[in-house]
Amino acid sequence: MTTKQEKLFLSGNFDEVTAKYPHMDDPRFLSLTNQMNHCTLRFTVFARCARELGEEDTRCKFQYYRAQCACPEWQLEDWMEHRARGTCHLDVLPDRSTVHARQ
Repeated sequence: MTTKQEKLFLSGNFDEVTAKYPHMDDPRFLSLTNQMNHCTLRFTVFARCARELGEEDTRCKFQYYRAQCACPEWQLEDWMEHRARGTCHLDVLPDRSTVHARQ
């Protein structure tokens, strides 16, 4: 069920990402109620970018901004602490974590 505000936005342009609707650029996550899948995906993209390019790269900073838009602050702080310790389960490249699952 969509709210009146969502219907108003959906009638517009999907390319319009503003501070008011920062998470609406991805049609997989149009629901405003549960953003945990969106949050996890955005942080995973940031973690992979930071591993490959470094956290100071502008593309990685943008991915972190997108994660900030979708995630609660306590969740980001927790994941960043785990990244610093090297125990973050989201900071694994896919070729290393799924190589055993190939058929």
